[in-house]
Amino acid sequence: MSVQKAPDQHSGVDNNDIHWEEDLKPFTRLPREPRSEPRQRVPAIIPGIVSLILVAGACALAAKFVNDNRPALSSFALAPTATFAVLKPTATDYIPPTATPYVAPTDTPLPTSAAGGGTTNAPISVGAKVKIVNTGPTGLNFRKSPSRTGERIRSLPEGNIYDVIGGPTNADGLVWWELRDPSDNTTGWGAGEYMRVVPNP
Repeated sequence: MSVQKAPDQHSGVDNNDIHWEEDLKPFTRLPREPRSEPRQRVPAIIPGIVSLILVAGACALAAKFVNDNRPALSSFALAPTATFAVLKPTATDYIPPTATPYVAPTDTPLPTSAAGGGTTNAPISVGAKVKIVNTGPTGLNFRKSPSRTGERIRSLPEGNIYDVIGGPTNADGLVWWELRDPSDNTTGWGAGEYMRVVPNP
């Protein structure tokens, strides 16, 4: 395609000396001719910066909203949640049971020392000799009648031996026996709970 132009009558320039297509190339583009230089592209960092600014602004607005409405949000109580504790069994050492030997009971009577020292567990009877036992330092109350309220004669020391001359008599929850003191032949009553029979020599 050529551009024709009439010669300039004032300047006297010849059209043959002007290359119109080359001179007009910077100002126009011929059809079907590709662009020689690519278009200027926007750097990729600019959209990233714009996105960060928008996200930061949204976060700031959300934080401001939460801070302004904190008392209202605190009125909502969260329902308690159930928690389950899982106990892990621990291994323990097994200790086998030990057999305890069985000891059969025997009818062996207690030794005389265990019954009061030189005494027996024979029942008290009239004519027997008895020793005063288990009274402690106070001794046995020696009374004129078989009763807790009977007149007290004196105290019979523990370990002394007396003759049984009468009885038995039940009174005040006790069994009473009449005794005689061989040292002065004094007679009186004492509780059989504190007496043990002395074996005959």
